[in-house]
Amino acid sequence: MVAALILLRHGRTEFNAEGRFQGQIDVPLDSLGTAQVRAVGAHLAAAQPITRIVSSDLTRARQTADALGAAAGVEVELDERLREITVGEWEGLTRAEVKETWPAELQDWLDGVDMRPPGGESRRESAARVHAAVEDLVIRTPDEGVLAVVAHGAVIRGAAELLLGFEDSAKGTLGVLTNATYALLTPGRHGWILRQWGGGAEAVAAAQG
Repeated sequence: MVAALILLRHGRTEFNAEGRFQGQIDVPLDSLGTAQVRAVGAHLAAAQPITRIVSSDLTRARQTADALGAAAGVEVELDERLREITVGEWEGLTRAEVKETWPAELQDWLDGVDMRPPGGESRRESAARVHAAVEDLVIRTPDEGVLAVVAHGAVIRGAAELLLGFEDSAKGTLGVLTNATYALLTPGRHGWILRQWGGGAEAVAAAQG
């Protein structure tokens, strides 16, 4: 069994700054996001003996993983199963723009209803997808290793809730990690133990000036 599991969210993008639904659109980090991931990469590499890094193949996650890999001296692997939830026709739009065409659907989304945006996935579906990927990666990581998984806000939350045994990942019991912060979990006698949620925030804040 791994000694620890890190779930790291990517740094900020222009879409994050503008409040747009990102989904699986391949948006790169902006200049602030680049500074954030350098800071959290250095922080994490100093705090944990990371032995394996696996990232979503979307650019924003890959850039974040590369910063961590450079700091930790670990090569990055890519896994498309770790992509963000796809929100279909909402991708690239702000909430105000979505509301113009899908007001009822957007309200359901904001109220936490486990619905599918048009052409997209539900929260439960995306959480199950990433949870299965993380469990597979854990199994395939050497014992006592420290595995860092770099992915996206919505799916990290959903997968983490399933890892912790919450019955319904669609409820959003945990908050979404802010850009370039992480969750730290360790194995316990009866399952995963959440040690940190939002780790690295101080390093990220310092990078933002």
